[in-house]
Amino acid sequence: MISVVIPTRNRLKLLDAALGSVAAQNVCSDIEAIVVNDGGRSVARVVRAWKKVLAIKLVELDQRVGPAGARNVGIDLAEGEYIAFLDDDDLFLPEHLAAGCKLLDSGAADFVYLGAIVADRRLNGRPHNHSEFPLKAYPYDHRFMLVANFIHTGSVIARNFKHTPVRFDESLPVCEDWDIWIALSETLGYRVAFVDRIETIYHQVPDVVGLVASGQLTSPSQFELARDYIYAKWPSEDPIVLAYRDWLIAFERFRSDLIARNRPMPNLLFDEILNYLHPRISLEEPADYADISSFFNLDDERADPLFITTSASSDLDLSRTEYCERVA
Repeated sequence: MISVVIPTRNRLKLLDAALGSVAAQNVCSDIEAIVVNDGGRSVARVVRAWKKVLAIKLVELDQRVGPAGARNVGIDLAEGEYIAFLDDDDLFLPEHLAAGCKLLDSGAADFVYLGAIVADRRLNGRPHNHSEFPLKAYPYDHRFMLVANFIHTGSVIARNFKHTPVRFDESLPVCEDWDIWIALSETLGYRVAFVDRIETIYHQVPDVVGLVASGQLTSPSQFELARDYIYAKWPSEDPIVLAYRDWLIAFERFRSDLIARNRPMPNLLFDEILNYLHPRISLEEPADYADISSFFNLDDERADPLFITTSASSDLDLSRTEYCERVA
């Protein structure tokens, strides 16, 4: 059986669509959907509508615990051999679970992920032309993972790890998925594999305020704080990893300076960064700080090279307690 963990909060119509995408899976295995209502309005009515065609467990929490905590509740209830994740505003395409579980069934991997369409508008299914949208479909590179999160949460299927200590880090309001992907590999030794098929839709709609969009509107952003914390939690001595960690730190400092001056941020900025970083890290090319300003529409402004090159010096010895205090 495959357990699909779906955290949700006050998005009933989107949850209904997400559950529909789970019910539409072309897979021979049994599926259970585990819906965890993270302290929002009751979703019992939506869940009841799908119970005739889909096995569903519903947990309605009295207070909000955040995405990490809600997913951990779902993990503890998961009875499947495999666990998949789906946020309430995203969609599985019909072959997602079948294509991913095939590799797990073969014993070749413990953690698989598939490609995702990054949609800046609401989609109900696979678009006719993928070229209209950015894709998250990067071959696995552990060094790349130690620098930035290139795996969409909804694209992951893993062997059930409920009986291990690995869980989503509940101190992280963002990047909790990135942290657990590293933990599954580093702590449990999970073998990671990429299935080169586009089988999920990751919605990043500009007019919908979500954690990813809202988390980038402050300086320092929640993502900047979470990144420093994760770099400290998962240290590396690899020179390529260290070089591009420093590059991303400099990038964030530059971005924060623009936010402080009320400059608007480009939509899907992080996906542009991933497209830039992946080949450079894979080919072991040196980090180029002069490229940072090119990600922003600066008109006639010019980036301050001194600011960019010196921004990488940052104290990354950020403990869990210090991180929580800075977020608060």
